[in-house]
Amino acid sequence: MSAGYRNPPKSGQFKKGQSGNPKGRPKQTTQPVSTAYLFYKVANEQVAIEIDGNEVMMTRWEAIVRQVHTLALNRDPGASRLLHKMRKLFPGSAPPGDKYLVVVSDNDMKL
Repeated sequence: MSAGYRNPPKSGQFKKGQSGNPKGRPKQTTQPVSTAYLFYKVANEQVAIEIDGNEVMMTRWEAIVRQVHTLALNRDPGASRLLHKMRKLFPGSAPPGDKYLVVVSDNDMKL
């Protein structure tokens, strides 16, 4: 019998006693992860930041918070609003012995 339409070649046919796809569908390699997990994972990665000529290792989250603080101190209104929202979302106090940083606007000074 020759190979052709509906007649696969003998080398392409299943062997006797074997049926179906022996390897089957490959298993999914990675489980889908949540957006919250990805955010947490990326925010806690260590990065090298240069501060006053010295290289300091810190998490991405800490670097972002430091940048927002710097922008707020340089009178960036968007950064000030974001800093205020972050303080509301993450309340808490500084560890004992730490210095406190207070940002005061011109309107607050008039009171």
